[in-house]
Amino acid sequence: MNIIEREENGVLIFTVEGRIDSNGAVELDEALQTAVREGNHKMVLDMVQVQYINSAALRTLADIITQNRAQGGDLKLAALTPKVKRVLQIVGFDQFSDIHDTVAEALAGF
Repeated sequence: MNIIEREENGVLIFTVEGRIDSNGAVELDEALQTAVREGNHKMVLDMVQVQYINSAALRTLADIITQNRAQGGDLKLAALTPKVKRVLQIVGFDQFSDIHDTVAEALAGF
């Protein structure tokens, strides 16, 4: 898995490439928690190149969403592949998270 981080208009955008399995969830958690510790609470996760996500990753995302919202920010998910989007719908994560079709739409939500 690869994570690329960039900033646009005060929002951190994390582009994730690959599978977010157990090892990937740890890497993602480290990247997002580091951003939170540095005071960044507005984030977008670009998932256009993610084909798989596991429950450990969902726990990480839920934790970061909760932390960011407590600080007036959020973690918005963008460009989900159909398979990943379906997984989020099945477990009801789409009711908790802010999901957008594109990164631009997610950024506009801030």
